[in-house]
Amino acid sequence: MTMRDLAKLANVSVSTVSKAFREADDVSPQTREQIFALAREHGCFGKYYKGRYHKKVVAIICPELLSDYYSRFTEGLREQIEKSGCMCLMSSDNFSKEKQEELIDYYVSHLQVDGLFVLNMKASLKKAYDKPVVSLFSDPGGNVDSVSVDTAGAVRSALQLLIRLGHRHIAFLGEPLTGRKAEEFQQSVREWDIPDAVVLESPHRFEKAGEDGVRRLLSGYPKTTAILCAYDNIAYGAIRALQETGLEVPRDMSVVGIDNNSTSGYMKPELTAVDMNPREVCQIAWELLNRKLENKGFRARQTVTIKPELILRESHSAPRE
Repeated sequence: MTMRDLAKLANVSVSTVSKAFREADDVSPQTREQIFALAREHGCFGKYYKGRYHKKVVAIICPELLSDYYSRFTEGLREQIEKSGCMCLMSSDNFSKEKQEELIDYYVSHLQVDGLFVLNMKASLKKAYDKPVVSLFSDPGGNVDSVSVDTAGAVRSALQLLIRLGHRHIAFLGEPLTGRKAEEFQQSVREWDIPDAVVLESPHRFEKAGEDGVRRLLSGYPKTTAILCAYDNIAYGAIRALQETGLEVPRDMSVVGIDNNSTSGYMKPELTAVDMNPREVCQIAWELLNRKLENKGFRARQTVTIKPELILRESHSAPRE
């Protein structure tokens, strides 16, 4: 179906059809809708339509959609976007810088979205990009606003709790993607002179990492009395592995997580965890992006860091004599 064919069906000129698809002001709404209806009927609307979508479109690029951690932030951003009457698009870069760069270029250059959120932003923006971008969890510099959570503070608050209770043989269970938290743990135990602390990194992820970490811990570090897990899913696996060996949490082993997933308060025992405040992070991130959506000339760059909150539940106690 050519524009000439479409013009003949609508009984208008080819020029009018072209203007209608560009949403020119000198084509009446009735004529435009007649042309659009015929184009949809004959399957060529997408081929010729050149106008902008009637809603602002905001995209989210995140490392993965599988983990509870990232899904809570992406869902929080989606709520903010759609509550403001905008359309939300979402993609995963699978922790790849190259894939992230490709997605940014696709959304900005090809789809021409109105704004963009990037979680764990590693890519640098091209100078030609003129779309507002807000980064979560990293500060890439340039003309990018960023909102992050104090990860070091999260690790230190959980560790301080265990030390106050009297624990000195403390283990950190992580996996290949939680190296930053492991570094914060090691730095803190050196600073506070806790020489018997140990870091174990499992090759697995999520609950399986917790199960694997506990098996290695009990065989190699039997004096351990407390476990700090890089995120809550690891803690779930650790608790299950401890219970399967006959150990009780927290009587025989204290377990603390970082994230405070929605299921952590329903565990047996209820998991003590550090809340990373996703609601506040997403709200502030949206406020930063929305300022640029409303004022295209706004170019100030801000970096906001949100403080985590320690949620005390049942999975921690003082070590047994």
